[in-house]
Amino acid sequence: MEGLAYLPDPPYILAPNHSSEADPLILGAAMPDRVTYLVSRHLERFPLVFRFVRAFDPIFVRRGPAEVASVRAALARLERGGVVAIYPEGHVVQDAFLGPLHDGPAFIALRAGVPIVPVAIEGASQMWPLGAHWPRLSRVVVRIGLPLVAHVGESAQALTERLRGALLDLLDAKLRRAQSV
Repeated sequence: MEGLAYLPDPPYILAPNHSSEADPLILGAAMPDRVTYLVSRHLERFPLVFRFVRAFDPIFVRRGPAEVASVRAALARLERGGVVAIYPEGHVVQDAFLGPLHDGPAFIALRAGVPIVPVAIEGASQMWPLGAHWPRLSRVVVRIGLPLVAHVGESAQALTERLRGALLDLLDAKLRRAQSV
């Protein structure tokens, strides 16, 4: 765990990369605050997983461009002082360093007036690759970046680009350290 001191007081949005189905468990275990997750409604197809996920009181999202109910629910959680985790890639991405980011986290942060905290989770895709039935032994690191606060008049797209840069910096930190030794 790196960067825990960067976490602001709630409310805020956590915006981690999403390289494994295990990411929510890893993130939740690393965070000092209770985290509410935006979770895809498609998990209903897996009754045991769905029942387990529901125990964490998530905000369910139907995939689509204008999912108003989940945005309202996220805004309400933030208004009550909560911490909401939104994976800006939208789904697990293991075939790239970082997949394309959606503007949803930035849009919600702008509407709620809360910071976005970039989080890099490294090693999760080696621990639990897509299609694996059981986890594998792997070193996992959660790296928290400086909170991103929207500038006056900043668009969701511009905030998303800053988030992308912050996530790339966090994911690249391990490579830079290895090269400097």
